[in-house]
Amino acid sequence: MQVSGIGYPAIIVKNVEESIAFYQRAFGMELLYLEPNRDDPESVQAMLRVSDDTCLLLIGPVDPNLKLADASLGVGSTQYLALRVDGPTLDRAFFEFSNSGIRGSEEIRRGYERLVFLEDPNGVLLIVTAWISEPPAGVSRADVLRRAASLRDADRAPFIEDHHIQRAIAELS
Repeated sequence: MQVSGIGYPAIIVKNVEESIAFYQRAFGMELLYLEPNRDDPESVQAMLRVSDDTCLLLIGPVDPNLKLADASLGVGSTQYLALRVDGPTLDRAFFEFSNSGIRGSEEIRRGYERLVFLEDPNGVLLIVTAWISEPPAGVSRADVLRRAASLRDADRAPFIEDHHIQRAIAELS
């Protein structure tokens, strides 16, 4: 079976309203709907629009004073949620977060990515990411990564770096 993308990640949150406000303020996500959770009458779920084809589902208690079990990092837990943006948006991310009262890291460059780290109100680690060298329209990111991995292997390098991405883009364009 071939999947066509990720439908939506679901995050269990402590306070649904606070979490909706955070994702709206930090990323401009639109609330599509808020409804009871069919599987648990003591919780609600909120579907947020990230982009045309991507959503984020927040699930939390009807009563924000209800204590949920704390998650522990390990098998089956979420380590982080990566949110892809374009380069100019990432250029402004730190300052936009700061102006909105949201604490985020300054930009970090690692390998072929530019990253800004922050946490949502529930302690979920979020990584806002853009590639240092973006592929042009019509060139698949998957194809670029596949070719860059081959170039990395040929170089006997441990990691894909931006120069591998640049070479892959040049070959595929």
